[in-house]
Formats: sequence, C-alpha cells, structure tokens
Amino acid sequence: MKKNKFFILMFTLILIASTIGCTSNKFRQPIGTETKIGDNITKKGVKRDNVNTKGIVKKDINKDVRQNQVLPGPNTATDITKRNNLSTPDDMAKKAANIAEKITNLKEINSASVLISGNSCIVGVDIKNNIEGKMTTDLKQKIERIVRNTDNSIKYVSITADPDLYTRIRNMAADIANGRPISGFANEFEEILRRITPVK
Repeated sequence: MKKNKFFILMFTLILIASTIGCTSNKFRQPIGTETKIGDNITKKGVKRDNVNTKGIVKKDINKDVRQNQVLPGPNTATDITKRNNLSTPDDMAKKAANIAEKITNLKEINSASVLISGNSCIVGVDIKNNIEGKMTTDLKQKIERIVRNTDNSIKYVSITADPDLYTRIRNMAADIANGRPISGFANEFEEILRRITPVK
C-alpha cells in the first residue's frame, strides 16, 4: 500500500514538473517590439519620456528588418506596398498623370487613367468609336511604349479598355491624386491586375 502511494506521489511530482517546464513564457515580448536603449546603461531609471537619458545611446535594432519577409513579385499586395515606398505618393500621382496625358494624346483614345505602384503600372483607356471596349495589339504596344519611355523604372504594364475597370481605375487615380495613399488600394490594385492580361 505504501509502495503504491509512493509511486503515485512520484508520478504526480514528475507530471507537475514536466508541465511547468513545458509551458510558454507569457511575459516574453514578441519579436520586433523589443527596445534596446544602449550599451552603457547605469540604472538611471530611464522612462519613455526621455528623462535621465544623458549618455545613453539609442540603437535601432529593427533597421534591417523588412515587413512581411516576402520576396517581391509583380502582382502581390505586399510587393505593391513595399515598392510604393520608393517614391512619395505625390511623385507617383504626378508620374501617372503625365503618362495618362501622353496616352490621351493618341488619336484613338478619348481619355486615359493610370495607376503606378513601384514598377507596376495599370492603364485604363476609353477608346474612340469603340462600343465593345476592345483594343488592338498595335494600340496596346503604342501605350506600352509611352509608359516605358516616360518612366523607364516601370517593368510591368497592364492595359484595359473594359469600361467597368476603366471607371475603377479612374476613381482610384482621382483618390490618389487627392492624397489617399496607394497602400489603401493594394487589394483592389491586385484584383485589377489579375483581371487584366499583362502586356510583357
């Protein structure tokens, strides 16, 4: 009887010890939120309001960390967001307006709207005397040449004459020109790219 109690007690202690040893540390901070203030901290009671920070060197431990650790590709929302940070939204809007103006000068085009995100460009056009919204290969090549000659950093050009897509592109371009960031349209930008066959 005593032998059984001893084994039950030992089994219980081993079970408790293994349970405690295998639990996660709830107080550990997630990666990327840790703050390293400096190497020469002298226990001055540093607070977030930067009081008592004399002699403490700030270090940015996250300077080489990229968000979303995804390799860039031409049609991904994360890529669109990352690549858009290379220029200011105002620069992108000006480039897009410049390209749209040059495309509108083509004799076959009534109007054009352009969206640029990094090295991807979406062009929506309203073609003269074209009820179906169809576009010839020759016209697509002309538009692609205009885009690439105007901004040689653009590698991916997608062109559409579909009236619904043109309206969406025009509305997005107007919102971006009024200060709304392209990152707010990342999902819609990606969806439009999927619906258009890209010109390579």
